[in-house]
Amino acid sequence: MVPRLSILKRLLACVFIGVLIGFAVYLFKLQNKSDSIAKGEMGESDFPKARVVDLKWDREIREIPDSLASLREKLSAKPRSEAVGEIEVFLGKGKDRKTGLILKFGKEGTLEGWPTLRVFLLDLLLELDPEAAARIGREILSSKTSADEWAIALRNVAKGERIGGNRDYLRTRTEELITNPEWQAQPSVGYLNAFDVLVYTKSTESLPLLSRLIQRKERRDLAHASFLTMDRLVQSQPLDMLTRLKADHALQESRPEMTAQQFARADLRDISQQAIVKSWLLDPSRTPTQLQNFSAIFPNNNQLISHNLLTSQEQVSGADLTAHDRDVLAVIRDWKTDSAFESRTQYLEVMAKRVSQFVESADGSSR
Repeated sequence: MVPRLSILKRLLACVFIGVLIGFAVYLFKLQNKSDSIAKGEMGESDFPKARVVDLKWDREIREIPDSLASLREKLSAKPRSEAVGEIEVFLGKGKDRKTGLILKFGKEGTLEGWPTLRVFLLDLLLELDPEAAARIGREILSSKTSADEWAIALRNVAKGERIGGNRDYLRTRTEELITNPEWQAQPSVGYLNAFDVLVYTKSTESLPLLSRLIQRKERRDLAHASFLTMDRLVQSQPLDMLTRLKADHALQESRPEMTAQQFARADLRDISQQAIVKSWLLDPSRTPTQLQNFSAIFPNNNQLISHNLLTSQEQVSGADLTAHDRDVLAVIRDWKTDSAFESRTQYLEVMAKRVSQFVESADGSSR
């Protein structure tokens, strides 16, 4: 009997020791798992079970706008330095999550849609601390992350730093984004909107890049984005851009109608612009197609109103347009009496008729 009790006690002792060992292993694993949560090392399958610890607000995102709004509210409620610090730590990990939303721009470069958590956080940074947003934006622009991230980072640098001092930096980084082969192959919304940085920085020296892309007729997306950028640069920097366009023979041959319409944007009240247009018109190499397109659309005051990354388009008042048309009509009539324009008379007639109609229409509506 005694031997049996002894054996039973030994068995129970072994079981008890086994239980203790198992419990110890369980505690060890539990501790390791808690450490992993704090360090952000959990896999996607662990998200539903994870507790929000330290910087783990990023685990709460569930691909819906309400979650992003909640995260914005939580971070905005914290001391600014603390919120910025948490965002910077997360961005530094290089991790991300898709939201299921489309990148969408609103007024004055604000975002109304964020395709990823990182894009959302970069956007929020500008709201929380513009200076920090610019600093972190430069860090983003030091490595190839994504075109969308680069676009928002460029915006943050532009808005978070003093105007003017970073012009060359913004231009070169934007050109780097545009020429990135991977991003160019499948341009995202951010990629296409980043062209606006060139308008913001008045980068007329970027025309060679825009010209090459405009001439890529097999890539309508790139050509269109480049054309819009060129067009807006002509509107904001007409003298410099028209001078450069006049020397770009490859673009004029590839896109004769398009370039002719750019010269039709010139303000003939300005002596310098008038001289460029006169030289362009009288150039013996001008084709009938170019001259027809120029005269048919002059004065080209068409504008595309849209929400952009950094810039906004101001509409010209009706009174200003009418004043412009009256003065320009006088210039055209003067050219018609100039023997130098004898070979261009038919095109000047078209221009004069078109502008006269605008003036007469304005006079009629004011009565």
